[in-house]
Amino acid sequence: MRSAVVIARVCMLAVLLCVALGAMQARAATTQLARHGVLGVVPADQHGAVVVIAVRPASAAQQVGLKSGDAIVSLNAKPIASSADLVARLHLPAGSRVTLGVRRNGKTIVRHVILKAAAKETSPDFDIRYDAVAVEGTLRRTLITVPRTHGKHGAVLFIGGIGCYSIDNTPGDDPYRRLAYDLTRHGFVTMRLEKSGIGDSQGPPCATVDFTSEALSYARALASLRQVPQVDLSRVYLFGHSIGTVIAPRIGIKSPVAGIIAAEGVAINWFEYELINQRRQLPLAGVAPADVEPAMQRKEYCMHRLLIDKVAAARILRDRPACAADLAYPVPDAYVRELAALNLADPWLRVATPTLAIYGTADFETDVEDHERIVRLVNARHPGHAMLKIIPQMDHYLTHADSQQISFQRVLKNQAGAYDEDFSRAILQWLAAIKRSA
Repeated sequence: MRSAVVIARVCMLAVLLCVALGAMQARAATTQLARHGVLGVVPADQHGAVVVIAVRPASAAQQVGLKSGDAIVSLNAKPIASSADLVARLHLPAGSRVTLGVRRNGKTIVRHVILKAAAKETSPDFDIRYDAVAVEGTLRRTLITVPRTHGKHGAVLFIGGIGCYSIDNTPGDDPYRRLAYDLTRHGFVTMRLEKSGIGDSQGPPCATVDFTSEALSYARALASLRQVPQVDLSRVYLFGHSIGTVIAPRIGIKSPVAGIIAAEGVAINWFEYELINQRRQLPLAGVAPADVEPAMQRKEYCMHRLLIDKVAAARILRDRPACAADLAYPVPDAYVRELAALNLADPWLRVATPTLAIYGTADFETDVEDHERIVRLVNARHPGHAMLKIIPQMDHYLTHADSQQISFQRVLKNQAGAYDEDFSRAILQWLAAIKRSA
């Protein structure tokens, strides 16, 4: 009979072998993550239709004659319910053939399209690596920017806002892309994560993923970032934007980091935040003062049914169609219910690392009080660890806007502003200060 020591050694060898094989399989899988196909349009939900608001040059859409203003009504002979539905159903490999039903000038035309392979980001200044991370048995695409200078570098993981959108080869003025490039030119590795079912990423459709699963994907990305050879493990940071400010402290206290950046975020319970946000936005939408309180009462009722009574949004809308605007979430019911059940302040009390809260005065989605609250919560147990940076005339989307009203109107018109370069400067200055004090 083998001794307990021998058995233990055999078991340990088997474990190490399994881990090694698992790592090899995971690395092989990342190289096999297929490039996704793209149609080449920017869709938007307008007046009950999915309308093309832009066609990208040299795209498959342009080649078959799609134009701005066209309404895409069907895909492979099945109706299109929304722009999110279109994006989810076009999640196909490059070379896939699809048939589009398009309404133009009151007439429906048919277009047969072969989806082109999505182009990849490149830069003359640094390396951009396309990799992947395993999440719940499927792979998520990651984009890693790496300085070409020798040695170890600080690193920043991006944790983005709510909803379904791509971070892969976005337009050059995309705020996440701009920030990633600015950081890398100043010596930082960055990682952006493509959400489930978006772009090259495998997994369930993004619009069906709950908050817990989305947070898990960022936790896996953080572990993957630490494995990049050029990363200085003592200088790994989290950048959370919007709903990312809810996720960042949660994963940061489980897997300690060197610091957290929280921009345009929330730090009070979700139900309360929604009501405050509604009251802030109603005047921006031109709602008459006499109509504000009835609108607030409706918002409270609709949210209570969804978040507290846990009635499905579809049923609420059948019973009370006026709730449509109050329940227009880009995520499933489960996602918002999980948010509503969280104590959003508690993780900040347990953050023991330097924290930078950033608020732009043109943000109509959040308010400065939440950012002041983040600073107070962190400093309550670790005095001096957190600081607030206010950036004048920056909006929720990290772009320049003269006022909340202007930012609000741009969103209604599907217009984008110019990236606010003060945002990159504020983060770089903070990171430099931390390095000096280390």
